[in-house]
Amino acid sequence: MEEVHEALVARLAEQVGASVVHGEYRLGNMLVGKDARMAALLDWELCTLGDPMADVGYVMNSWVQPGEDAAAMRGADLAPTVAGGFPDRAAFLDRYVELTGRDVSQVDYYRAFQYWRLAAIIEGVLSRYLKGVMGNPADIDAFRWQVDSLAEEALALLRRLL
Repeated sequence: MEEVHEALVARLAEQVGASVVHGEYRLGNMLVGKDARMAALLDWELCTLGDPMADVGYVMNSWVQPGEDAAAMRGADLAPTVAGGFPDRAAFLDRYVELTGRDVSQVDYYRAFQYWRLAAIIEGVLSRYLKGVMGNPADIDAFRWQVDSLAEEALALLRRLL
């Protein structure tokens, strides 16, 4: 986690503008209407003002492609995108560029940031379990494995930026 943090700080992407950032922008937080268009976006407790590329990084990480090994994401095999019929990440990103005109050349930075951020959240939950303040016991090893896996995924993405 420390290595990822240092790499994120060293490669800090330049923020271009600010907007409302959802914080957990993914298909599982969307309601879709009969017209197959998003009708509502749910789960706003992590929202903030910031770089909209943070939401792009989050959705790209949860945009699991069929047959992909997404070891860092527990339950990735249950992600809606593995059902088929969705564009792949590259096509999704191309459409984002077409609609916004934004530069996405540093998208791996934002993906790495989101893996690190999620790992930090999970570490916080793990810490509370270890202190005995969460009530029911949990699989501590599973939490540790997920933190390590997310940090490794983040490092791999940051190394691609070199």
